[in-house]
Amino acid sequence: MKRNHLSSSLTRFAVRAYEMCVPNRIRTGLHNRWFTRHSARWAQVRKTPRSVIHRVAPGVRMQLHGDSLLSEMLYFGEFEPETRSFFEAYLRPGDTFLDVGANIGFYTLLAARLVAPDGPVHAFEPCSQTFSRLEDNVRLNRPGNVSCHRVALSHETAQAKLALANGGFDAWNSLAAPSMGECSGSETVSTVTLDSFAREHRLSGRRCTIKIDVEGWESQVLAGGREFLSGDDAPLLCVEFTEEAAALAGSSCASLYHSLEELGYRIFSISAQPLEVKPFPCPEVFPNVNMIAAKNPAEIQARLSTP
Repeated sequence: MKRNHLSSSLTRFAVRAYEMCVPNRIRTGLHNRWFTRHSARWAQVRKTPRSVIHRVAPGVRMQLHGDSLLSEMLYFGEFEPETRSFFEAYLRPGDTFLDVGANIGFYTLLAARLVAPDGPVHAFEPCSQTFSRLEDNVRLNRPGNVSCHRVALSHETAQAKLALANGGFDAWNSLAAPSMGECSGSETVSTVTLDSFAREHRLSGRRCTIKIDVEGWESQVLAGGREFLSGDDAPLLCVEFTEEAAALAGSSCASLYHSLEELGYRIFSISAQPLEVKPFPCPEVFPNVNMIAAKNPAEIQARLSTP
């Protein structure tokens, strides 16, 4: 039942053993050769519509696209290492995971492996091209517990304009305006509320984790989920705080922080070495970072300390 977490623990142990036992000079040479080979492979697709299939995590392969900066970050292992480490240590078989702003599915597929076989994963991605790439990656990995939804979560069930960013900044598409790249147009997408989705899929009472990364629209997602998020057994949240994106949506990181507090959440930052979460008082200036919002901090520590 804990096979996936045992695998993650063994991987971390192997990395530490490698760093302790192999001299730095040899490790540097091996890394340089690895980086040279991988750089040459990526150079063949970079800034083109072509793609490569690449292992991004134990048991997870993804089709990564040369026209996407996010794909490049995933290819070189540079995407949100603290958040990834947190999910690898925290998620358990049988958990429910919602990936709000799934893009091409990195966290969707990572979570699918960790909560399998009985834990459902729901991935939300409104952009038509990105949603197609998400489905391709789900088919590539064949998890039996993933459902993909081509909708955006918001404060209402309606239709909305999704602004599309060009220049490789597809991960910054937004229901407000892109904070990276230039807007190259828009497409009409459907929006639903978290409350209506939770009722339809009977999520109340389940052990649930939600990742919310929607380029400034986080406050609107919370507004559409007040019923589901108000209870003592509400889901643990991993929420992106980005001041520029929030401002473009007519909000702020401070407003997002206080909205979470009003729902009864406490806010924590993530540190990777060693992996731990720390209380994060509301600052005057916010870093661009993912934060953990939880109502039961003791459970976080218990899970992080138990392989």
